[in-house]
Amino acid sequence: MISTSGLSPFVGISLVRENREVFEADVQRDPTSAREIEAFRERIASIGTIDELVEDYEVFSFVMKSFGLEDEIYAKAMMKEIITSDTEDSSSLVNKLSDSNYTSINEELGFSTDGLAGENFQDAAWIDSMVARYTTQRLIDTQSEVNESVGVALTFDQKIQSMTNWYSILADVELTSFFTTAFGLPDAFDSADIDAKKAMFESRLSIEELQDPEVREKLIRQYSAFADVINSQETQSAAVTLLSNGTDYTQVTIDIDMVQGFSASKYL
Repeated sequence: MISTSGLSPFVGISLVRENREVFEADVQRDPTSAREIEAFRERIASIGTIDELVEDYEVFSFVMKSFGLEDEIYAKAMMKEIITSDTEDSSSLVNKLSDSNYTSINEELGFSTDGLAGENFQDAAWIDSMVARYTTQRLIDTQSEVNESVGVALTFDQKIQSMTNWYSILADVELTSFFTTAFGLPDAFDSADIDAKKAMFESRLSIEELQDPEVREKLIRQYSAFADVINSQETQSAAVTLLSNGTDYTQVTIDIDMVQGFSASKYL
């Protein structure tokens, strides 16, 4: 597989865009991915209940990975409750969780609250769309393993056009990370309450502007610039720790405040 290791987020995401078919083909050739895609295509139409879904390991793995929930594959009881939750009920589990991926898996799978599968499992177009979702998410996941910043930028590129309010963005860990970095916000921002975070994001950019391709491209460039500075500082700190070994050294630092003070666009 083509790797984005060592590349800046902007160069990495540009590489993926320009070679999308190659990246996706590599994902689908991976033995585990190929097996899960085949199992999903062959068996999803025969699954009629939530219990049948979670007990079919390959199909369930496909579904969970499609929504970026691979780490929760073994949390079967929790996922059954999430997938069959009533999204109209504010007290349901899916509405108590902040990760937007839980809402997405609930809505996309379409199970009833009593655990019965909907009609989409019989729909060839829906099945194709799920394979496309799986391929995209696996592409993001594999690149994130070698270059976390590229993975975050790819997540932004994938999801942002469907976001219609800042609360939805703040419910997504990767998107929150993207905007926090792109706006040059300090670490202390993470501890702010959600309304304060929303107000801060709104003060930088209106949600409607995110539908403009030029704005999205500028944000990716800004994210890349700040991520490069942060990554450089972390690399330098690690190198100094390894090489100093108790000896004297002169540490060169990058002034983040100075970088934040320089803006190439109105969004910072």
